Amino acid sequence: MRDAAAIRRWFGGLALLEDLEDEDLDVLAEHASWVELAAGDRVHAAGDEGTAVWFLVDGDVVLGNVPPGSATDGEAIDGVVRRLVATPGYPVGWDGLMRPHHHRWDAVAATPMQMLRVARTVVDERSRADEGFAARFGRLVLWLAGEQVRRQHTRMITGRYDDEVGAVAGLIADRAGDLRVTSALHRIPAYLRSRPTVADAFRALEVVRDGDSAVEAEIAREALDMLAGVRRELQVYLGLQRVYEAVASAPDGSDPVHVRGLSCRALIDLFDQTDHRIVGVDRLPARPGSIVLCNHLRSHPDNRLPNGFSLILDTHFVSSMILYRSYGCAPVRVVRDSHWHEAAHDRYYARLGYVMVPSLEEAPPPPAVRLARRERFATEAAAVLKGGVDLVICPEGRTGPTAGSPRQLRIGAFMLAGALDPEPPIVPVAVANFDQRLSRAVLGAVVAEPFRMSEVVDDPSNRDQVTAFVNDDLTPRYRRWVEEAAALG
Repeated sequence: MRDAAAIRRWFGGLALLEDLEDEDLDVLAEHASWVELAAGDRVHAAGDEGTAVWFLVDGDVVLGNVPPGSATDGEAIDGVVRRLVATPGYPVGWDGLMRPHHHRWDAVAATPMQMLRVARTVVDERSRADEGFAARFGRLVLWLAGEQVRRQHTRMITGRYDDEVGAVAGLIADRAGDLRVTSALHRIPAYLRSRPTVADAFRALEVVRDGDSAVEAEIAREALDMLAGVRRELQVYLGLQRVYEAVASAPDGSDPVHVRGLSCRALIDLFDQTDHRIVGVDRLPARPGSIVLCNHLRSHPDNRLPNGFSLILDTHFVSSMILYRSYGCAPVRVVRDSHWHEAAHDRYYARLGYVMVPSLEEAPPPPAVRLARRERFATEAAAVLKGGVDLVICPEGRTGPTAGSPRQLRIGAFMLAGALDPEPPIVPVAVANFDQRLSRAVLGAVVAEPFRMSEVVDDPSNRDQVTAFVNDDLTPRYRRWVEEAAALG
């Protein structure tokens, strides 16, 4: 049953209509009728004659080019990008009130909706009878049109400059005059500029979106829409924190095998949130116990945790997404020792039972010390492989960009492989794009055909033969595999 008094009270509580006079709202309430739609129902279609304006009461409506049976994000039409509107009181169909009185985009219910419909004839007749109403209602339509223009402008900024944070800051700066001085929106740009407070920005935007100011809610909703890529990066960043804590917070005395498993499972959860491609997994040996090579890529600065530690993601990807998923056994990695000032690095790697080697940045040690270190490395690495566990090594030692990777490969891993009995397979894995922002990159990995050193050189103990194979044969092929991995996106 229609309750005109209740409808009038509802109209009176809408911030979007606050510029209309009481008598204007009386007319809208007197002629409004209830409309209920199921998810997927069309309010109107592009090209339809504009016969009414619908005020959104409850539910979500998608505006834009919406193919039949679809209410998801899509292409633009007449410069209008599809978007979701959930603001109570939003006048759906206002575009059909303007000449030539045809809708320029679709409006489709994304969820079950309730709306109040006011015929266009009511608005037209009231406008002819009252110039003041015509001016007031015209300002509302102009404001809605301006919102559309501002939305398109900020989207153009985002697309042109690849900077969602800058675009949101610009959006809020442009609308600062419409905001309360106490609005949380004023704090959003500062939150977004610091990685540890990005999560606070999203929480604040969601509170404003669900708040009592329709204008601020619409700005917050637009900002959240623009920050979709940043939200994805935030999820990855929070995943990095969970990986670190899973390892660094393991109880003292924990079995390294158990901690490595925790790490790999947390990493799988992390990488499942990224866009990635892997080819060649079928080339892996039937059982673990191989030397797995990985070219080494620098980590993007955005991955640095609040304690200053950066997880180098390429080897973590190979360990978790390729080896752990294939064998159910977490590999052991060869990792540089922590420097004296790297407490976070030490706290993380000390729990994993990895084979530690001196940093390349250290001054060259005396020959006796160098020999002792080499023997210790060979002993620890051999024990891992003979135990049927993969050993992941980055022969470059240092990280670098995807372009031109790998650089010079050191021969230690190859000499080790040739000296062991039984001789382990060597599995080259080429990775790409881990030096980019994870929300934009397609992470690529190519597992190449395994080989044994005795299959590629006559004498695996001959340093000259091994060096010639690594420099002249393997390195050029490895670079082509990296190019193949980079092209997977």
